[in-house]
Amino acid sequence: MRKPSRGRPRSFDEDAVLDAVMRAFWEHGYEGTSVATLEAATGLKAPSLYGAFGSKEVLYQTALERYASEHGNVLRPDGPAREAISEFLYEAADRFSESGLPPGCMVSTAALALGTAQRGVATRPAKMRSETLAGIEQRLRTAVTEGELPAGTDAGALARLFGAVIQGMSVQAIDGATRQELRGLATAAMAAWPR
Repeated sequence: MRKPSRGRPRSFDEDAVLDAVMRAFWEHGYEGTSVATLEAATGLKAPSLYGAFGSKEVLYQTALERYASEHGNVLRPDGPAREAISEFLYEAADRFSESGLPPGCMVSTAALALGTAQRGVATRPAKMRSETLAGIEQRLRTAVTEGELPAGTDAGALARLFGAVIQGMSVQAIDGATRQELRGLATAAMAAWPR
């Protein structure tokens, strides 16, 4: 994030503005969040908003990091892998359907369908999704090594299955799936765990 410029002190609460920006991008996606949407969400005019935080792209990247730190789901690194991944899926179901927040996952859905000129915006969320997938795969590989999963388990394919379930839950939450329905999807996904 840019450091504040010298001069007049800001007349707004930076955290409140960033929360409003995050919610706008989370709810409307990158391209669906216009300057007018950001102005309405924050109560600031574009020159003040961009002067304080930078371009729309910088605002989006800042909002994305804020989302990850405040609403992101973290795979527990210890204990049985099956338990950790099950917990990860159920927690995603709960977060994606949390009352009072936009549905779904900002990392999964806010920058998927972008025009050619904005493709660079999608780099960071794609990297975040890739890091999550790599974390799941590593957890599964360790489970194979430690004998929790059968020796022939394709950890990469199983990780992609769980990653697809999480991304699918995000889309279904946006489409109106309830917490109970999303938790049912997590239960069905865990049935794929190799015996």
